[in-house]
Amino acid sequence: MKKIVLVLTAVMLLTTVAAHAQWRVGATIGGDYNFYSVDKQYMTDLEIQGSPGLTAGVSGQYSFMDWLGMRVDLNYTQKNYQIHRAMLDKWEYNYRNDYLQLPVMAAFSFGGTKLRGFCNLGCYTGIWLNSHISGTDFNLFSSKWVSLNENVKFNSDRDNRWDAGLLAAAGLEYHIANHWAIQLEARYYHGLTSTTKSYMRVKDYRYNSTLAFQVGVYYVFK
Repeated sequence: MKKIVLVLTAVMLLTTVAAHAQWRVGATIGGDYNFYSVDKQYMTDLEIQGSPGLTAGVSGQYSFMDWLGMRVDLNYTQKNYQIHRAMLDKWEYNYRNDYLQLPVMAAFSFGGTKLRGFCNLGCYTGIWLNSHISGTDFNLFSSKWVSLNENVKFNSDRDNRWDAGLLAAAGLEYHIANHWAIQLEARYYHGLTSTTKSYMRVKDYRYNSTLAFQVGVYYVFK
């Protein structure tokens, strides 16, 4: 008798979940601001500043319940930064770094039928696609200032192209039609992997932390 009750309970739970289950797919686009954390060691005049960038991607979500789902994104995100020298006014490096990321999140939502709030918590992994540098440098041989505008070649001994970390997001969603919804989302990526490997006696670990604001449009299957 107990086994029958357990089986019936399990069936009822699965039926409830299936009744509320819902797929959605969409696309996102927006901007971000990246903070680059570096241990400057003895280079006291080095100034490292954040820089804006772009983010865009595709998104899919499976909602088990009205308030709980699993969301997976695939996005292109720039993690840019600037480096200045306080003792040299013209010395400036601007780095543009392109990443391909795969965020996986638990999606929580709350509110009414039309307007809902949501928050997402999870982790991400990705790969550093390329890096580009522009700015101004001083040539010691010619004693002249020179302009920089070129791609940076990766060094397998120094550069860590694998990226991973934690993320948190919050925003609002509005259902504009029966099958369509639009989202406004703020997202924070906290990098846990250094962009540099442990290749020298002096540890030179460097980390990205990125704040993104994006708009998403979703088609909701019902």
